[in-house]
Amino acid sequence: MKKIKLNSSKKFSGTAKELKEKFEEKVDIYQTSTTYSNTEAPLLWIIRGSIKYFDKLDTNFLGIGNESGIPSMKADYFANNTYRLINAIDYLAELWKLTIEKSDELKFLLDIRTLIVHSGEPINKVESLKLEGYKDSQLGRIFPRKECRAFPFPEEYSDMDYCIEVWNDKHDKTKKHNLSKVDHHVENESYCDTGIYLKSSDVRDIMLCHIEKFIDCGNKTKQSQKVKKLPNIKAKVMDMESDTIDFDKIADLISKDLRGGYFKERGIEYWDGFGLKRLYDYSKKHLGTLDKVRVIIKEEIHTVMSKYWDDYQDENLTIDDLPNLDIRTVFTEFTPEFEYKGYLEGEKLFIYIAPFFNTRNYPDKRTDIDYLNMFVNEASNALGKKLSMGESVEDLVCDYFIQSIQVKYDNKRL
Repeated sequence: MKKIKLNSSKKFSGTAKELKEKFEEKVDIYQTSTTYSNTEAPLLWIIRGSIKYFDKLDTNFLGIGNESGIPSMKADYFANNTYRLINAIDYLAELWKLTIEKSDELKFLLDIRTLIVHSGEPINKVESLKLEGYKDSQLGRIFPRKECRAFPFPEEYSDMDYCIEVWNDKHDKTKKHNLSKVDHHVENESYCDTGIYLKSSDVRDIMLCHIEKFIDCGNKTKQSQKVKKLPNIKAKVMDMESDTIDFDKIADLISKDLRGGYFKERGIEYWDGFGLKRLYDYSKKHLGTLDKVRVIIKEEIHTVMSKYWDDYQDENLTIDDLPNLDIRTVFTEFTPEFEYKGYLEGEKLFIYIAPFFNTRNYPDKRTDIDYLNMFVNEASNALGKKLSMGESVEDLVCDYFIQSIQVKYDNKRL
């Protein structure tokens, strides 16, 4: 019997945690707006699971052998996981236009997988085993070293976990011409048994190194989003003297990507600037030009919008670096403290109470009455005055900020 020892030519020196982190970084680089999400998601899931599986591969990874005539469930599990991982990497490399070469050791494992899964049908195409000249190869026996008393491993293979016997056959038909030659098949080498010795630590290194090779291939890096600068019309879209801000125009200019915080979902346009517009217009309609609260709202919104316009031109600034246009952030110094503020104002206000406050146009006046009543009661008690519902829940939100500024201003004058 020929004997072959499977060893990994390269040791995996990292950790599964580090490998997974590197993989996620690569995913972040290669996933774009044109990604085939439903195709890639299962491939990514397989690779993530395989990192965990092969990192924890134990010495019993092929189970108890195949004394019963069929491989153990653990052997089938190993074979299928190996095949899934290699296929997932190949397919992902194709989608990402990368070239990933298979090592000889990996091809060896593919052959082992083929023998475990496909024995019972003709096997004459293998990746790496030197079985040329044989018409068929079949899985013979899987011997686990720890359980193999009748078939002790040779001294030089005593550290291996398994011996997989492969039974090869030339399907020789020339014997019929010389029936008296009893050693014909021996001389002709019609049959050949090959013993493949392997252990879990080498298999682990081979598989994790292949994943690492895939992660390291290619030289693409995360591309900074090209910044589209706004036209030189700032004075036209916002002017403190004329008390005007063209929020809609600004929204149109920054609506081509997500960097400005604008997005569109189910036909509805979301942008925190629309919430500021709502308060800006509401205050102009209900407060006098010289009203101190009106002046504060005007100055605060003009200041933040002006900085937003200027910072948007800086290609080094991301969405997280741009000024926050959330009305709760812009006027945070004015709103009162109350027990459930973080819950009602921070979490529920623009999800359940006024879900369309920060939209250009909203389809209905939907609100959660229970959360609305809780917010009105808590905020009114904190302010010491009843909030006005007005014509809509959006009006109530505007009144909340107006009353908050008023109370803060009054307290400073006392």
